[in-house]
Amino acid sequence: MTADIEIRNVNKHFGAMAVLEDLSLSIKAREFIVFLGPSGCGKSTLLRMIAGLETVDSGEIAINNERIDHLPPGKRGIAMVFQSYALYPHMTVRDNMAFGLKNIGMSREVIDARINEAARILEMPHLLERKPGQLSGGQRQRVAIGRAIVKEPKAFLFDEPLSNLDAALRTRT
Repeated sequence: MTADIEIRNVNKHFGAMAVLEDLSLSIKAREFIVFLGPSGCGKSTLLRMIAGLETVDSGEIAINNERIDHLPPGKRGIAMVFQSYALYPHMTVRDNMAFGLKNIGMSREVIDARINEAARILEMPHLLERKPGQLSGGQRQRVAIGRAIVKEPKAFLFDEPLSNLDAALRTRT
């Protein structure tokens, strides 16, 4: 599934500091957009607002012409990958990737098929039974990306997700 994302006149302040002012942007389905700018300019804040992890002070965010800025994160159909991995250290790679799918009651067969396909794409089937503490930084980042892939979201949001990948995999991802 893919989605058009529409951002209309969005504003965000932290105290007296304006982080985003009157931002409007259209992102078409299957488009690949990169936000560049110095630290603190609002790139991560924008992604977090689209995902529902930050509130919008004013303006609207819509996916496929449906306003979502009032919906909780789990109802938006968005998968976000963070630079910091956000993996459960006590779970295997397989269980980390399955966690969100189990929580919505997906069948074991579908979960396994999605995990195996994501592991194949990310060249990590051999890592599925390891725990995050046994992985390199690049491997942990692949697990975080895999966890997003298995959700089959309407849109992916990546906040510096490739920073810990090795150069060869970075060019293929």
